[in-house]
Amino acid sequence: MKTEKPATTAETPDTQTLQEAVVHDHLEGKPVSGAAALTFPFDETPEGANVVEVADGVIWARIPLPWSLDHINVYLFDEGDSWSLVDTGANGKRGRAAWDILEASVLGGKPIDRVIATHMHPDHVGLAGWIAEKYGASFVMTQTEYLLASSLWLGGTKTMPETEIEFLMKAGVPKSFEPMIREARFDNYKRGVHELPPRYTRIEDGSPLRLGGRDWRVVVGRGHSPEHACLSCLDEPLFIGGDQVLPSITSNVSVHGREPMGNPLAHWIASLERMKAVPGDPLVLPSHGRVFSGLHARLDALVMGHVDKLGALHTWCTEPKTAVETFPALFKRKISGMDYYLALGEAVAHLHLLESLDLIERAEETDVYRFTSKGTYDPTSLVDRTLLLPGVALRAMSDVY
Repeated sequence: MKTEKPATTAETPDTQTLQEAVVHDHLEGKPVSGAAALTFPFDETPEGANVVEVADGVIWARIPLPWSLDHINVYLFDEGDSWSLVDTGANGKRGRAAWDILEASVLGGKPIDRVIATHMHPDHVGLAGWIAEKYGASFVMTQTEYLLASSLWLGGTKTMPETEIEFLMKAGVPKSFEPMIREARFDNYKRGVHELPPRYTRIEDGSPLRLGGRDWRVVVGRGHSPEHACLSCLDEPLFIGGDQVLPSITSNVSVHGREPMGNPLAHWIASLERMKAVPGDPLVLPSHGRVFSGLHARLDALVMGHVDKLGALHTWCTEPKTAVETFPALFKRKISGMDYYLALGEAVAHLHLLESLDLIERAEETDVYRFTSKGTYDPTSLVDRTLLLPGVALRAMSDVY
């Protein structure tokens, strides 16, 4: 394997991007392979007042985002005398202005009566409180996502917690960065999220929903966030993928300072594997990118993308490496700014999965973790071994349906 010095791949982040990392949830880069197997039935994409009806009474709209990933798809469901909404966009002037346009041009004088959030990231839940206040709408979310969103919103601090600094330093962030990190605030989740609704209706894996005149079931995915709600329609082939299944990029799967020994990549792979049991070939309504068909091919590509990265990481770590020093094995471009922190969390996630499978070992040297590969990496058994890890497997999809 061709080697590179880590310094050519990781650049110094800055204080502003550290603040932003908590409200941005995708590490954009080279798309995962497998896109050729997808079909995109709609030539147009929505913008402003121009929306796309993807099924009878199901409206695809877009809300602009102030980040490099510049939009989120939201979906409106006609309930006759009102609308149901899945996801909202981030809080801010641009998002509110976009909703003012949709209210004038699409809602037809009918209120939004129910807001469903797939998960707690600001682009998905940021305007939920504002919309709920404006229309008197109910709010629907899984419990873990609601509680984590509430914790981040209420628990932000003006100074960086010592636990966060310790996490970054142990991952190999250079000590020279520490003064800059200490200058950063840790209350920026509020910047992208309006105050959350004080009450919510809890949904769980398998919960039934009546949405747009159709019966749906909640299909929970984990890894990108802890209890992400996808929605699978029972009456026609429709599947709301949220951030769990995107057509061209893969969602960031990161270990965070609040759970420094977490193994989210194991949960992510297990979730995607389980979703292969979704019946038929539904039209997938993702949170970013275009509406597409080819769910099962996309799930295969997402899983195999991580299997390949894990193999490259195992080869790279024949000599001890910090998480920062693994960037060249995982990311084939320079990593800087906000992407530095997303890449760091993702690198740690890959290391932790290999460690849980006894394919890498950890040593602590002067307050820094270094990882060295061990054993033989077998890509053909990686998924099966991951599914056997404690607490990772989810119940069978047949139970959900």
